[in-house]
Amino acid sequence: MLNRAGFKKMFFTLLHLARQDARLLQQIQARELVVVLNLHQVSPHQNHFWPPLSPRVFEDLLIFLKQHFEVTRFDALAQTTDAHPRAILSFDDGYHNFVEYAQPLLEKHNLTANLNVIPECVETGKPIWNVRLYDFLNVVPRSLINELRLPDFTERLDDDSATNKTRFGLRLSRFLKNRAVCERDALWPHIEALMGKADVFPVTRMMNAEDVRAAARKHEIGAHSFAHESMAFQDDQFFQDDSRRCFDYFRTKLRLPLTIYAFPNGSHRAGQPEWLQQAGVEHVLLVGERFSTVRERVHPRFTIYGLSAVEARFQALGYHGRKTII
Repeated sequence: MLNRAGFKKMFFTLLHLARQDARLLQQIQARELVVVLNLHQVSPHQNHFWPPLSPRVFEDLLIFLKQHFEVTRFDALAQTTDAHPRAILSFDDGYHNFVEYAQPLLEKHNLTANLNVIPECVETGKPIWNVRLYDFLNVVPRSLINELRLPDFTERLDDDSATNKTRFGLRLSRFLKNRAVCERDALWPHIEALMGKADVFPVTRMMNAEDVRAAARKHEIGAHSFAHESMAFQDDQFFQDDSRRCFDYFRTKLRLPLTIYAFPNGSHRAGQPEWLQQAGVEHVLLVGERFSTVRERVHPRFTIYGLSAVEARFQALGYHGRKTII
């Protein structure tokens, strides 16, 4: 019997046989749309609470993009003369598996990407709080996970299936991140108390400053805020102070210009993208599952998370944003 991943693979395979992918590509090219793809982790080591893209699926995606798109960077977006539609690979967070798995495959296929790092993680070597939470959830038994008690959070992990683990992890993360820092700080001791009941567990490794500077020799580096907070839930003073810390870190520690800024979780308030542009940021990145154009400077992105190569290809064609072009 097929599981959810099997059904999704079969669904997208049927769409391919019906040539829906070819129609999407034609519409993208006819309307001169830009596809900005938002990726996070590329790794063969699975975490069901936040699944990475496997290197096999990632390489298939690169081959597909080379065949049908001109893969470019933000700083070259307006200069391209290729007849193919344009695509940009945009990685967030700055995980060390970018160095281990993504970067070698990009070099193998002579492709470049945008990488948006979190200065606090670069400095401390520690991943953001929700990734530490996923690392914990991935190794402890369901009985311990279900001991978690947070005000207004009633979700429970019903079984050990990958689908339910992913759903539970995302709902818990969303519950915690969609609030002001002070509110999450008040809840975090409940999480720490639960983590204290577990043995030492492996924690996701992050890129350090030397890794980032080395990547900058070929790839385009941006900031993903200083500490990865959802800016729609912070006041303007917090946002501006956080952004200034990014500018200072890029100038003094990375010795790189800060021309790209990706909002964590795509979360922002009115006026924040404009403030960044006035401060010198040339390209502001959101999420939103929509297409961009060469003329825009605030870019929506498509999230890539496919468990199969055929699903990732349809995501790269903006399948989830198809209503904007059909």
